[in-house]
Amino acid sequence: MPVRGVDGTSWPRVADLAVPAAAATILLWLTRGMAAEPGAEPTSFQWTATVVTVAVTCAALVLRRWAPVPVFGVVLVTAAAGALLIDHPDTVVYGLVEVVALYSVAAHLDRRTATLGGCAAFAVALMLGVPVRDGPQSLLAELVLDAALYMAVVACGQLRRQRKERRRELAARLAAADAERRAAALAERHRLARDLHDVAGHHLSAVVVHSGAVAGVGDPELARQALGAAAEKGREVLKSLSRLVDVVGAQSVDGDLRTVLPPLCRGLSEFGVPVALEVEGRARRVPPEVGFAAYRIVQEALTNAVRYAAGAPVRVTVRYVPGSLELTVANDAPSGGGTAPGLGSGRGVAGMAERATELGGTLRAGPDAAGGWTVAAALPTGGGPRRGPGWDEALDAAAIAMCAVLPLVAFTPPDPLVRDFPGWAVPLVAAALAARTAPLWWRRRAPRLAVAALAVTTLVCGTAAALWRPELLPVLMFGCGAEMVAVYSAACYGGRTAPTWPAALFAAAPWGVVLGLVMVEPADARAGLAPALLFGLLAGGTAVTVALLPFWVWGRLVAARSRHWETEALATMAAHTGQAVLAERDRVARGLRGGVLDHTGRLVRVAEAGLAGDADDRRAALTAAADEARAALTGMRALLAAMEEPGSAGRP
Repeated sequence: MPVRGVDGTSWPRVADLAVPAAAATILLWLTRGMAAEPGAEPTSFQWTATVVTVAVTCAALVLRRWAPVPVFGVVLVTAAAGALLIDHPDTVVYGLVEVVALYSVAAHLDRRTATLGGCAAFAVALMLGVPVRDGPQSLLAELVLDAALYMAVVACGQLRRQRKERRRELAARLAAADAERRAAALAERHRLARDLHDVAGHHLSAVVVHSGAVAGVGDPELARQALGAAAEKGREVLKSLSRLVDVVGAQSVDGDLRTVLPPLCRGLSEFGVPVALEVEGRARRVPPEVGFAAYRIVQEALTNAVRYAAGAPVRVTVRYVPGSLELTVANDAPSGGGTAPGLGSGRGVAGMAERATELGGTLRAGPDAAGGWTVAAALPTGGGPRRGPGWDEALDAAAIAMCAVLPLVAFTPPDPLVRDFPGWAVPLVAAALAARTAPLWWRRRAPRLAVAALAVTTLVCGTAAALWRPELLPVLMFGCGAEMVAVYSAACYGGRTAPTWPAALFAAAPWGVVLGLVMVEPADARAGLAPALLFGLLAGGTAVTVALLPFWVWGRLVAARSRHWETEALATMAAHTGQAVLAERDRVARGLRGGVLDHTGRLVRVAEAGLAGDADDRRAALTAAADEARAALTGMRALLAAMEEPGSAGRP
């Protein structure tokens, strides 16, 4: 029997061996590099303790998916004991292996266990850091960075665990969707068969029996009455069946609005109505009933705009957001000025609101401040409401903390990069760094805005440092991770409606300006700042852009790989049932058009022609009407028989 990890997958895998091997290689390489520095050579005992610690911890990591908590405990205790035995301020045996073990705990176990693991790792880091740090500033900076690091590791692991659980759940639900689709198709087929029999079968059978009987009697008055009844019954059948065909045809919007809305808008543009269609968010298929309702709402809103604001520009906006589809149709004020008039009797607005309400959505319509009219609807697509703060927000907070606190290392002893800086001003610098990185909180919801806000704050802080305190520029450079995070987020969450690569240019531009200001000599300032600024913008901006582009590529790759798989899976599952129902309706509609409607239409025409003729024409018309009704019944029965064939459920 194969051995399996706590996540149910086979163990061991390549990563189970490759990650510990890579960690051991990195740790031994760093230790060797540390030994090459003058005055930092480890003793034989320290070398032995280092090798033993690395060997034990990395060997334990091989079992991290099979027993994550015991492995984490072994790694934590062994690494801490090794660090204490080595007793070297620059030891590297603690700081990497426990991160890998903690991530495994967070990725495979529950929130409580992952949080306790993060607290344990932080407590050990605190115990190891107190004796070796020079002063409270150095200790505080390290503790904040450690807290941010462990919080980020726990958040990443928990997000990974939640994503895997969602995918397993959705895979199971998608596996059951086929049975649900077949059941829905079967129920719809039975309903349609019942409606066809009730609507058409009764009337057509009555026409066959009555017309045939009267034709054998030869009474002109009875013939006239029979033809009138046949024509009336035929018209009722045509009306009922045509309504069914129209409904099926109208609901052919299969959830892909990209194929139906552009022709609708272009059709009005050809009649002189300027209609602009804009799509925000990543366009995706929605459940058929949502697509049909959205199409009808836009169609009705455009009709009202043409009727009551002829010639005024109309803007149609479709927004794809998680869990819903948002529609906005807005027209400017009519050319005559004033407020756009109400929508007639209000039946159009009531109908649109009813469509939205039936799906659990909302719709509002009314005049805007500029005198135009706006219709806004929100239709749920099955993704569910957005959840509250969770591990995504924890990860964002950790990123902000690391980008804001890491630059403060420049002030920490024993060898600070910024010397002779007044202590009272350090909190002001910390506040400025926190304000600079705060826009990263919106990196998922408004990534372009986050990049723009970060560029502005970087420009302000960098300009102030370049002009008045150049020694603070290294502090700002230590925080350049904020630009990396912002550019990655713009590429990953920026969608496909507009290019995201300019984010790297916007994030790099402030650094070019700062470089230009640094290059200006006081003696040359009188000649103008333009040459130096231009050179700095080109040289520094280009260099930083090149450095940021890999993070943009990374974000695009992640976005292309994920494409919100969970959301699309839900939409696909919701669409399966609706598509099966519509497929049954479409099959019935094609069968009706192919025979039943044609024969019923001829029945009506024959009966009406017989009523206009003489007695002989009426007798002939009765026979022909009975034949047409019989042919229509035969076509309907053939359609019903085809619908009852085994295995026909869900077949187009």
